[in-house]
Amino acid sequence: MIKKANILIVLLLVLSLCLFGCGSKDVADKTEKAVNLALGTSGSGSGVYILGGVLCDVVNKNQEALIVSPQVTAGFEENLGLVNDNKIALAEVSTNNLAAGMDKFSNITGVFNYTIPPLHLVVDGNKNINSIEDLKGKKVNLGAPGQSTRKISEMLLSSYGLTADDYKISSLPTGESIEALKDGQVDAIIVIAYAPMPGIAELALTKNIAILPIEGSNADKFNEAMSFSLVPSKIPAGSYKGIDQEIITVSPPMTIIANKDLDTELVYQFTKATWENLDELGEANDSLKSLTLDKTVFSGWNNLPLHPGAEKYFKEVGILD
Repeated sequence: MIKKANILIVLLLVLSLCLFGCGSKDVADKTEKAVNLALGTSGSGSGVYILGGVLCDVVNKNQEALIVSPQVTAGFEENLGLVNDNKIALAEVSTNNLAAGMDKFSNITGVFNYTIPPLHLVVDGNKNINSIEDLKGKKVNLGAPGQSTRKISEMLLSSYGLTADDYKISSLPTGESIEALKDGQVDAIIVIAYAPMPGIAELALTKNIAILPIEGSNADKFNEAMSFSLVPSKIPAGSYKGIDQEIITVSPPMTIIANKDLDTELVYQFTKATWENLDELGEANDSLKSLTLDKTVFSGWNNLPLHPGAEKYFKEVGILD
């Protein structure tokens, strides 16, 4: 009986080794065949880095041609140079950085817009600020120096006829600006984020706020003043306490770029794995829930060429002729 039991144990062990060994070999084979690519993001722990990690995770799960890893960088401006010089294959950028860099970087192509966050111009609801023109004489947070938000904020107010002498400038990063509005240290803040943005939602629970619309002829001037195209967007009614009507605004797209020489099939697989798994992306991060496969995926680029791999996919699904 003991010998039979020992034989049975040996047979089970051999079977287990075969099963698990074969599975490990399959995984190893897939890993060996896949091409490893880096996706330039921003600082570790930043929202951009987190979104890049989510994107990489979903892409890696849903195709076998490549393995993409988020890479910490100094941010969008550095990403342009890294991709242009082929030091990394892919990267996240904002379209305003993209437009500013196109004169210097000729090896960059667009893949798709992966987020299109609306611009929130949030004001103290007790200060009788009903339009952007009413910000004259008020203290406005434009964003920290070097932030993409800073340039966008300056151009926005200028498009509405306000010069830097017309308002008091605050230069806080986003998180601190929300606290400053809560404490009455500033009268208005400009935040670019998906709605509902958690910090603004929390603010609205304890403070009366309003969100100013950006529309009409002045919004057109704003778009013309920027060196890239803004995308019309909306902040839905009910996104925040006290915001009971839809707010018309604009969005600066966030874009995935690639070196022009990156293999067409790899970019095709990257693009396909992203857009055919939108539910998975939305479940992983609320900021990606509003993604839709339409022509906004390459809006706001001006002269930036579309990478052939992305073009192949978008033609395949019928949003490009």
